[in-house]
This record gives sequence, structure tokens and C-alpha cells, in this order.
Amino acid sequence: MRELILERPWLFTSERLPWVGRGRSIEEFLVRLHLSALYKNKRASQESLGALQDRKLKHLLRSATRVPFWENRIGAQLLRSNEPLSLIRALPVTTKDDLRRIPIEERTDGRLAAHYGVLSHTSGSTGEPLAFFVDRRLRTRFWALILRVGGLRDVSQKSLVHLWPSPNPNFSFDNHYYAKTMDDLREQKQEIYDLVSGPKSVVFGFPSLVRFVFDLARQDDVTLRPRTVILAGEALTTEARAWFLENSSSRVVNLYGCREISVMAGQCEQGRFHENSEDVLFEVVSEQGAPLKKGESGRLLVTALNNVLAPFIRYDTGDCGAFYSDPCPCGDRSPSFTFDGRTHDVSAIMLPDGSRISPYRLTGIFNRRFDKIRQYQIEHYAPSAFRIFIIPTERYTQEDEAGMLVDMKRIAKTDEVSVNRVDAISLCGLKALPYVKSFGE
Repeated sequence: MRELILERPWLFTSERLPWVGRGRSIEEFLVRLHLSALYKNKRASQESLGALQDRKLKHLLRSATRVPFWENRIGAQLLRSNEPLSLIRALPVTTKDDLRRIPIEERTDGRLAAHYGVLSHTSGSTGEPLAFFVDRRLRTRFWALILRVGGLRDVSQKSLVHLWPSPNPNFSFDNHYYAKTMDDLREQKQEIYDLVSGPKSVVFGFPSLVRFVFDLARQDDVTLRPRTVILAGEALTTEARAWFLENSSSRVVNLYGCREISVMAGQCEQGRFHENSEDVLFEVVSEQGAPLKKGESGRLLVTALNNVLAPFIRYDTGDCGAFYSDPCPCGDRSPSFTFDGRTHDVSAIMLPDGSRISPYRLTGIFNRRFDKIRQYQIEHYAPSAFRIFIIPTERYTQEDEAGMLVDMKRIAKTDEVSVNRVDAISLCGLKALPYVKSFGE
């Protein structure tokens, strides 16, 4: 049973097991099945983890040939090989731009998507919006992975409070609060306080938003003691980590994931990130795509081993990292690594009237037009002035530009907004940033 749960997680869901009935209690029972298998596998040997990845990779590659984009990339040699972990490196690196250049139907298994697909999109943190389908059969698996990263054995969905800077299409969250502006969190604060005050509550969200809520509570003389705080979505800086340790009596953990792939790794008490080897396969390559040895830093590629509906194979995360060559002192035997990236400024944008908005509210303007824009960048160069840089696709029209200007002016509360069509966008650090604050620095 355990091996089947690890290898075919989409089979253990109320979508696939109607004979067990439906409802929250059944789903939570299935989450516990996943979680039990994942915890038992936590101290599996490297050989065992490698063998599991080998079997899952074979299944993924066979399934991917039903998808036009991947059928053209995967050769018959890979399907016949007994060493897919080695031969997969013969496949080219897949970038977000590669996927954005083709219709979503050509990178999706239409048969599965018709039954289990949920349309989603990236958060816009790279300025390159991408739409894709997620498999709702993996809902229970997603929950189990979050719980394992958090060191939790059981938690109700009602007990998890999700704080995010944009509307999240993920179907796994009930208590979801997103911040169009920081004032939105202020308006919802009492409801959030009541939920977080529960003895079994778990907070999951961006460090900046979670910290903002904790600061609000302290100003209101309210004590928040969630069972666990799980942080994700932006870099957890040394200063931010120290703040949480000083101002929260809760256990604080850091999760590494993305909407395209789901939960990819969790950080242990030694500061290392451990690969969720049952669900993903990481590689580190040079700028030219050559494999690097452990200890050498390069581009992080990830293959989602469970995603047969809309495969992501050798997908460039946009982050850089390096794997450790020695076992982690924490005792977890899964591969451990460190990574850089997602270090862009996500602090709230201050407007002249004193209000603050999250940069991620602005990214939604462009994410809704993902088929019209190849890449974008927002420069907040004066208190009431913004410049937008756009690399358009062939579908981009003057009407799209006019609509973006209307949306941007409304949200930013200013008429000082310009749009500039460009051929390239300069890099700031490891990623092209959607939001660059330059004035007053």
C-alpha cells in the first residue's frame, strides 16, 4: 500500500475512490494515508529514493508522449531505456518562455484535463505570466506535502489560514485571505485573529504578509499563537527569520514550491532544503545546460514526477542552487540543497495618499493577459509615477494596452503611467523583476 501511494498518488483521492464516499472527513482520511507513507519514506536510503524516482520517471515519460509538445521532445530511446534518470539529460531544458510560445492545449493531456483539470496560472513573480492546468486529483497529496514540511501529523483544512498577495486559484484552501492592499488585511483582521487563535491553527503564507498580520495583532494587543507558521512564496531573509523567532512562540518553517510544480522542498533545522524526492527530481546545470557536480552552483531544473496531466520536465525554475555532497545532520536522507532567487523587493508600494498596495496586485493586470505579453516589468520611479515595459506577443493589441493603462491607473491611483514596448528587459539579480523601486534610493 505504501509503495502504491508513493508511486501513484492520484489513485488515493475521493475523485478516484468513490466507493469510500465523499466529504471532508473522507478527504482528511486520505490525506493521512499520504502523510503516513511520506513520513515512513523520510529516512529511506538514497538508493531507494533513486529507484522510486526511476519508476515514476518512466511512467511520466510514457504518459507525456500523449501530449503534442512532449511527444515531439521525447525520443523512443528514452522510453526503452532502463536508466531514464541519466538519459533524461538528453532532453533540452524547458523554460517558461518555451511553454508560453505554444497554446496551452498542446502542452496538456486533453483527455485527463477534461475530467480532472483546473486552470491556474503563475503568480507573476518573474514578470512572465504562464497559464496551465493542475490535476485536482493531487489535492490530497498537496495537503500531505505541506503537513510533512511543517512537521505536522494531522490538521484540518478549517485550521489552516492562507495569507497570499493575490487571488489563488488553488482549490485546496478554505480560509484564504489575499491582500489587494494592506488595508484589505486590516478589514479582515478580526476574522483572521479568531482563526489564528485556535489551538490547532496553522498559518501558511508570504513572510511579509504573515509578519504584517502579527504586527497588526500586537498593535491591537492581541496574542497570536498558531501551532505552526509555514512560510513560502518569497525569500525568508536572515532579518525576517530573526523577527519571527523573536516575535512568535510558534514553530516556523520554510517551504520551497511554485504553482506549476506544487511543494518541491522544505527547510530543516540545519538550514538545508530537502528535495521532496517522491514527487520531484532536481538537477543543477550550468548556464549552457551542462550537468554540474554536487557543491557546484548553477541553474535549478525540476521535473514534476506526478504531473501527467500537464507535464513539467526539466523545467527551469529561474532560481540558482547547489546540492550538498554530505548527509544532512538532521537525519533526513533525501538530497539537500541551498538556493538563491526570489530575492526581489516585495515590500508594499507606498502611494502619496498614505495607502499601501502589494506589488502582486499589479501583476494581476498582466497575468490576465498572459497570451498577449511575453514579459513585463513595472518601474515605480517616483511617488506617483510608474513605467511599464512590455515584450508583446503577436496577439498584443492597442486595446490591450489601453485596458492595462486603465487598470494600472485605477489601482495605483495616478494618471502618471506609461507603457513602453521593448525587445528586451534588463535583469536585476537572478530574475527579471516585475516591480523595481528606484526613486529615493
